[in-house]
Amino acid sequence: MVKPDWAEVFPALCTVTDAKGDLDVAGMRAQVEANIEWGADGLCPGIIAGEFFKFSEEERMDILDATVEAADGRVPVLFGVSHSGTELAIRLARQAEDRGADGVIAMVPYFSHTPSKAIVENHIGAICGATSLPVMLQDAEDATGIHICPTTYLDLTDEHSNLTSIKLEGPGTLDKLRDINRLMPRRVTVFGGMAAKLILQEAELGADGTIPSACLTDLIKQIWTHAKKGDRKNAEAAYARYKPWVDLFHASPGATAEIEKETLKHRGIIKTATSRSPKIPLTPEGRQRLAAILTDLKPPTNPHTPSAIHHRQTTPKKTPNNKPD
Repeated sequence: MVKPDWAEVFPALCTVTDAKGDLDVAGMRAQVEANIEWGADGLCPGIIAGEFFKFSEEERMDILDATVEAADGRVPVLFGVSHSGTELAIRLARQAEDRGADGVIAMVPYFSHTPSKAIVENHIGAICGATSLPVMLQDAEDATGIHICPTTYLDLTDEHSNLTSIKLEGPGTLDKLRDINRLMPRRVTVFGGMAAKLILQEAELGADGTIPSACLTDLIKQIWTHAKKGDRKNAEAAYARYKPWVDLFHASPGATAEIEKETLKHRGIIKTATSRSPKIPLTPEGRQRLAAILTDLKPPTNPHTPSAIHHRQTTPKKTPNNKPD
């Protein structure tokens, strides 16, 4: 398989719900439109930031459908198919291909804490073998507690040509990025995660892109563009504006989705910041801190301009087999 040209900023979409916790399709569409207007180069619905583990298989397909239809072929859509069971992850991957996704993102089976390379290779390999789509391996050691040795990446890419990308996040991110550069340079595209906490270091080490939260994409785009151009001064200045937000995000376990959605709500993109349980509500102090951060940031609000609407209407619509009509 020819490696897809995935690069730069691919935000991880929130799953927008109404006040009752039901999927808000209009809110999902608005989030997609905003992120494309803010300069997103791709979109990643249904991964950890999208709280995929709180939604049924049918609802996950509804999330994908809303994203694909709203993106309308303007940027690639990489859909999260992670599941604790291999057969169910395979089924999600096949459905994603049928419904027009441009690629899939898969984590290791996150309840299989046995430190077995075979479990990782069999699970990810089975997903790769079940779809003709490009696959991104999400190595989320901070979330799963499962360590993947970089030599496993090499073995998987040797066996599966459609394993074309790796998303790194966790305590070993920068070391793993260096290992990929040494063991398999340019064999895969590499994206950082963790809400772009390490974006400057990742860019300097040669990462191809970042998968941040989907609420401050315009600011992340500025940081990334400056960093990849070698403009360290402006990259660091833009990151300094972002740092209070990402610090609050990482200091609020259990409330990260609420922080992302409150930021989107503040910007006039969605109507509610509701998340399904289990969750830990943002503390009153945290809510005050977020409000102060957003006041200082002054991010532009509702970007649904006539030009964006015109672009959506005149872009050829994609068919389920992923090709323009």
